[in-house]
Amino acid sequence: MDERTVRDIELDKVLEGVRKYSLSPEGREGISPSLFTDNPVAIEERAAVIDRYMALSEGEAPDPFPPVRDLFEYSERTHADFHGSDVRRIGLFLASYISMLRYIGEEENIHEEDRILSDDILSSLDTDGAVYDDHPRLRPLFKELERVRTERMRSASSFMHDNRDSIQQSEPMYRNERIVIPLRNDSKAVNSCYVSGSSSSGSTLFAEPFELVALNNEAVIARERIKAEKAKILHELSQRARGTIPFMKKMLERVIIFDFHHAFAVWAKRMKAHHPQRGEELSLIDAVHPLIGRNAVPVTVRLGKDIRAVVFSGANAGGKTVTMKTIALSAALNQISGYVTASELSVLPLYSAIYSDIGDGQSIQDAASTFSSHMKNIASIARRCDNASLVILDELGSGTDPEEGAALSSAILRYLSQHAGLTCITSHYSQVKSFAYSEENMMNASMEFDERSGLPTYRVLEGIPGDSHAVATAKRMGMPKEITDNASRSLMGGEESSARIIKALLSKERTLDRKITEQALKNREIEKLRAELSEKENKLHSLENELRRDGVAELSSYLRESRKTLENLISDIRTGKLTSEKIHKAKAFMKDVEEKKESEEKLIEEEDIPDDTPFNPGDEVLCGKASTPGKVLEVNGSNLVVSLENGLRMTIKRSMARHRRREEPRKASLSFSGSSRKASYTIDLRGLTLEEALQRMDDQMEAAILSGMGTFGIIHGFGDGILSRGIHDYLSKRREVKDYYFARPEDGGMGKTYVELN
Repeated sequence: MDERTVRDIELDKVLEGVRKYSLSPEGREGISPSLFTDNPVAIEERAAVIDRYMALSEGEAPDPFPPVRDLFEYSERTHADFHGSDVRRIGLFLASYISMLRYIGEEENIHEEDRILSDDILSSLDTDGAVYDDHPRLRPLFKELERVRTERMRSASSFMHDNRDSIQQSEPMYRNERIVIPLRNDSKAVNSCYVSGSSSSGSTLFAEPFELVALNNEAVIARERIKAEKAKILHELSQRARGTIPFMKKMLERVIIFDFHHAFAVWAKRMKAHHPQRGEELSLIDAVHPLIGRNAVPVTVRLGKDIRAVVFSGANAGGKTVTMKTIALSAALNQISGYVTASELSVLPLYSAIYSDIGDGQSIQDAASTFSSHMKNIASIARRCDNASLVILDELGSGTDPEEGAALSSAILRYLSQHAGLTCITSHYSQVKSFAYSEENMMNASMEFDERSGLPTYRVLEGIPGDSHAVATAKRMGMPKEITDNASRSLMGGEESSARIIKALLSKERTLDRKITEQALKNREIEKLRAELSEKENKLHSLENELRRDGVAELSSYLRESRKTLENLISDIRTGKLTSEKIHKAKAFMKDVEEKKESEEKLIEEEDIPDDTPFNPGDEVLCGKASTPGKVLEVNGSNLVVSLENGLRMTIKRSMARHRRREEPRKASLSFSGSSRKASYTIDLRGLTLEEALQRMDDQMEAAILSGMGTFGIIHGFGDGILSRGIHDYLSKRREVKDYYFARPEDGGMGKTYVELN
């Protein structure tokens, strides 16, 4: 990645913040801009591992790794033993590697010989690399040394007791790790001793009785044995450590990869970073520059896929450069780790390279002015960029004659819009803003400025150029009032400034937005009424059919009762029990059946139902508007003799019947079901049209009222204000709404609204 870009967008500082979570020196070095890639598979793989490690970061982290790369070079350069401290480093590295495998859930990849070697090294050597005195192999040697020392002290004490008159002091002395007896130089006891030295005055002799000489020699030999055994232990551990060096090289490669993902996982969790979506158009939502921290105002920038250049304008210190840096930094972090400090709803393209020109490149040594330095760098960018590059240029064309600077800026912007993927610039030139308006693949964007407070809000207004607000900025920076007042009078006396033009455009845009919103609401009311009428009509039709089906069911019941009566009459005729009373009853029954038949014929007799398909006996048909199922028994000219499914046989007009399709189901009874909608505590309406958003609001209000919810939040974003104004207008007309208000700045500010229900 280009070194200047790394410095300009402060990627090096952000990566340094990631590196502090590294667990190894080599892994820390591996977190670098060189990891930038436009390979989508590699980016997704990195993001997937970081996502998995983010879930693990709640637990205890693996132990830190000591540096070991220099040990690899030492092992290749010489066959000499490692120093004790180097052997201990190898033991610590193996222990940390084992803890890393446990941390990521790969205990099955732990080799027992590595664990044993690590335990042996760390239990044998102290922090300085010296063998512990309590090493099991040294215990018998130290025990023997202690025995000799005890015997030696006993012998020295006994000699001094026997020769009290000859000694110079009451305690024996240590010289060169040997016990000696201080004797007067005229003592006769000297004859039974070995004299190893004398005091500076010569009055005291340092003597070793012959018995003590042997014991001193034994003590020296015991100490030498301990030293030799320690050297032997260290040599053995060194040889074992040397044997694992080839495997440690592969381990280190794994550690560097792990350290990259682990460090980014911890960083992403603490910075509340997310993995953005990938797409052709840039849509950066609620992005925060990592170096600014929690006090930063989130930046939202949405660009259509046809936009190739953006001109940021507005007040000085209003956030133009920070916004550009945030865009470039987000793209760089995404193509290094797959994570950015922005909403997961953000969409970022992949860029082949990122180029920048930010800051003052003036150099006394190179005799380069600010303007010439910028031109040199921009010329280099123009030669190197391709149609997948991201280019950001701060204060393009500044530092020279304004007219020439504006012309050159427009020419550079045109060239880069044709040869780079996306170009973002900041400019105060009105000509450049106008030029961006005239090009289809370019867009103006400004940093919002609060006229009442005289302060920038750091919000991006897409499609609108911004005024520099130089006088207001000078006032805010403490410029003397006399100067700012004179400047204001000069502006008022001249031609209408671009600021007033922009204000007029904004005012007209807001008026148009309000009218559009009002018309959309009216259209929505009309559509709602139309839908309600259609729904009522469908319900009435369904209810009518239901009543007809109920009538058919009633007729079926009547027929069953009639059959019983008829069977009883037939039985009376057969048995000869027919009386005048029963004959009268039979006539009444026949008349009743005939009237019922005529009533049923009128029930299903409706307007003609066109069906040109010929009818044949056995065809299944649907009769009348109620679509009563039946079967054709006979075809008699323009009439059909049908048997209804309830058993009734009747003659109907051909036009009153239609064939029943195989796939056509029987009509079910009218039924009602409750709404399956569920109320949400927060609904996100960003990206929807106003009509779609209001439809979602209808659903949310209904569900919230049914579920007894008292309050909920609406994320509508800042955008151009159409969505937020339309939603507020909608809420003001709902009787169920008790109150509604924007969220606090830290909770979304004017991009989010809270609703309280009655």
